[in-house]
Amino acid sequence: MKAFLRLLVLVLLSAGLFAGLSYRIIQLAYLDRAYYQGYLESARRVREVRRASRGRILDRNGTVLAMMVPKIDLGIDPYAAETQDFAKLPQLSEILKIPEEDLKKFWTRESRIVDNKVRHIRWKKITELTELDAYEQVLALKIKGIYGITSAQRYYPNGALASHVIGFVNKEGIAVSGIEAFMDPFLHGQDGGMESKRDGRRQELPLFREIDVLPQHGSDIQLTIDIRFHSAIERILSEAVERFHAQRGTVLVSDPSNGDLLVMCNYPTFEGEHYMKADVANLRNCAVTDTYEPGSVFKIVPFSVALQDRVISLYDEFDCSSANFTWQGKTYTLPKDHTALGKLSAIDVLRKSSNRGAAQIGIRLGANALYDAARAFGFGEKTGYGFDGEVAGILRSPKHWDGLTITRLPMGHAVSATALQVHCAMGVIASGGYLLSPQIVQKVLNSKGEIVIKTDPRVRRSVLTSDTVRQLRDILYHPDAKPSEIDGVRLAYKTGTTQKLVHGAYSQSHHISSCSGFFPAEAPKYLVTVVIDDARLASGSTAYGSKVAFPIFCDVARWLLRRDLLND
Repeated sequence: MKAFLRLLVLVLLSAGLFAGLSYRIIQLAYLDRAYYQGYLESARRVREVRRASRGRILDRNGTVLAMMVPKIDLGIDPYAAETQDFAKLPQLSEILKIPEEDLKKFWTRESRIVDNKVRHIRWKKITELTELDAYEQVLALKIKGIYGITSAQRYYPNGALASHVIGFVNKEGIAVSGIEAFMDPFLHGQDGGMESKRDGRRQELPLFREIDVLPQHGSDIQLTIDIRFHSAIERILSEAVERFHAQRGTVLVSDPSNGDLLVMCNYPTFEGEHYMKADVANLRNCAVTDTYEPGSVFKIVPFSVALQDRVISLYDEFDCSSANFTWQGKTYTLPKDHTALGKLSAIDVLRKSSNRGAAQIGIRLGANALYDAARAFGFGEKTGYGFDGEVAGILRSPKHWDGLTITRLPMGHAVSATALQVHCAMGVIASGGYLLSPQIVQKVLNSKGEIVIKTDPRVRRSVLTSDTVRQLRDILYHPDAKPSEIDGVRLAYKTGTTQKLVHGAYSQSHHISSCSGFFPAEAPKYLVTVVIDDARLASGSTAYGSKVAFPIFCDVARWLLRRDLLND
């Protein structure tokens, strides 16, 4: 009986085992076949993204302004580290420039709760390295648990130079501003990839490679700016802003013959790699985002158009001693001048910057002609620069004017403009009568160095005749000013001063000082504009453009001309 029972148990166990194995075979072969086939396929398949390298940004001479460099995130696995390696900490500290006590903290083993399970923290980032030599020195110490994860990051070799033009790429690799953002489709490139299968030892099987796409590396962008000019002129600007205790400043330098921007700098500035440390206000390109009333620099607009349309002649006389002016039976109240000027010729109205004289010229032109003149010079519309959130400024049509606009607009009030708009307006005279779009991108080059796109000068419109231009160039040269010439080269310019709006009212103590001009006066090679926001003079007097912006204009001119002399 016992033998029978043992046999029965054995048979039942064998049958149960056979039934279990049969069910498992059916489950693997039929019921869960799709799942396990997918798992096997996933385990065998290998996918690899081949990252495209971001293109470089170059200046007009080929100097690298932005590039990709290797980045190594150096870290440690505390659970693989050993305390006997503490003896190597002095050497590690010297390589990484991190105090020994701070380094010891990374050896501490820590855990955290994830999904109700204890997870050991197996990676602690120590620092970032961009120099391969330093990483090799760390590896040479053979400290257990320390290793690096290699990637690439954006690097700006010249620090803060031209940062408002170049812009920056953030930590996530997203282009945020400047050329980086607006030329991103060219710079970014196209990632490639490979998809294949691998054997049980995790080795790829090349015969089963299904996808093999090489990355298309980003194009290089060559700009019109000259970083050597930037270096010197940014230094001139920063020293001036600090000297005058100003809020900020802008300097623009271009070639008036084609609109190429050689310098576009603002101060304060920022470093692209350390954008997180910068004040947000310093990240914007004030030359194209901030507007102000251009003041007396705007006087070139009504004067030149009135002269060209024969509304005035150079030697017409204007009575600037009277506060009222009657024209065609209507009497207008004129603005004040900074000092009593008496009767002036048309030439002296511009040279001595008479508000009353400019107002009389504007009245003679008439509202529609004055508005059309301002539009012709580019006010109230974007310059075509195309980057960094450029604004159009404000120029209202005559139907929205009040009774004072006809007398205030000719002196540069009742209109707002960016520094670049003012620069382009002065460029009409410097270029020979044409309003040009400013150029910042010169070429787009593919990864082989071949030119993909080359920009050409863009003429927006013809504004003045050659005769009018010649007369304006002579008038904007101030023979009695000091200096009127630098190294024998005649300067042609116009300064401007305007009160800032503070709490909705014009302030008597806060001003925008500006100067825009070109040289040599008779055959312009350089067009320069300087704008200084809220300068403070030690004497406490008004920060006129002649006292603040013009000296900076002269310093920039002096550097440019002496550099030309050295290169001849």
